[in-house]
Amino acid sequence: MLLQLAAEMLDATHRTVVMGILNVGTDSPVRQSVVAQRDAVARGLALRDDGAAIVDVGAHSTRTGGREVSAQEEIERVCPVIAALRAEGVAVSVDTWTPAVARAAAEAGAQLLNDVSALRDPAMVEVAREHRLAVCVMHMRGDPKRHREADQRYADIGAEVRAFLLARAETLTAAGVPQVWLDPGFGFGKSAADNVWLLQALPALVAAGHPVLVSASRKGFLSELLGRGDRQDSPGLLEATLAFNVLAAARGAHVVRVHDVRAVADALRIADALRSGDSRDSSGFGAAPG
Repeated sequence: MLLQLAAEMLDATHRTVVMGILNVGTDSPVRQSVVAQRDAVARGLALRDDGAAIVDVGAHSTRTGGREVSAQEEIERVCPVIAALRAEGVAVSVDTWTPAVARAAAEAGAQLLNDVSALRDPAMVEVAREHRLAVCVMHMRGDPKRHREADQRYADIGAEVRAFLLARAETLTAAGVPQVWLDPGFGFGKSAADNVWLLQALPALVAAGHPVLVSASRKGFLSELLGRGDRQDSPGLLEATLAFNVLAAARGAHVVRVHDVRAVADALRIADALRSGDSRDSSGFGAAPG
């Protein structure tokens, strides 16, 4: 699978690509991910050096009860960082659902639009089409910041998520978007059990032929699965994140979006060695004897 990043291509055929989260906002529930503006470029370069093939820059939290951020503040936070990282040769995506921010980020050099609202705003589609940018669309019942209020009852969560994402991909492709990545939306309007079923259903989504991105790093449902309540500061979340992402990679995920880049990248080396019958590209080992 080739991942399109503006004019560049990233090969995810025999590996799962790591996308590092660079939070330049002030309102994240994962407190250790928050970085001061003056340190943001250095953090982005460190994520790259730790193994992130893409750095995802965002400034607007989706957490329930999170503060509202104006488009201008978001632009002022993300665009200088995007421009500086691109000048250093770092592949960059922008995490936003606001068209004005997406346009400014594209002009600053962003190569992918990562939109939790699945580009429901036609102005977001226009930015992607005009700048020839790939997009990542996510499944979510409800709205950013209010997704916990959505009905969490699913008859078949894997089928519903797959149908929604493929419909969006078809619509966006017809509108001129060059490549559509699919994000199942782990943790968004879904119970802990739903997220487990969704992970089980991942191979069917991968088989649809679009790049699949998994974003489950340090999310509250992992704490629930550990028996520690829906928290994003509970002990064991790093270990749970490692396990979940390795399982996602083994089920075919092309990209994982994470906070702990070095640890996840190291863990994925093992999953990558099993990704295909011939993993010379990532590990130096040939195919197993027949």
